[in-house]
Amino acid sequence: MSRNRELLTILQTLQTYSDCDITQSFSEHDSDVLLVSYSKELNSFIITHHDSEKSYHDIDSALTLLENVLQT
Repeated sequence: MSRNRELLTILQTLQTYSDCDITQSFSEHDSDVLLVSYSKELNSFIITHHDSEKSYHDIDSALTLLENVLQT
């Protein structure tokens, strides 16, 4: 499975289980680089990167950001 497909699967899983409080973290050198969750109330992905939090209403926009930040 390619890295992009794995990221898509992560986002789909967060969206599918939006009734649960799940946060996916991406770390480097024991420090969180990215935090990704899905808010059912906002109907959007919440991505925190370097203390900056943004919301993305569609999965493609969230995936593009993850790909760019993680350089996949």
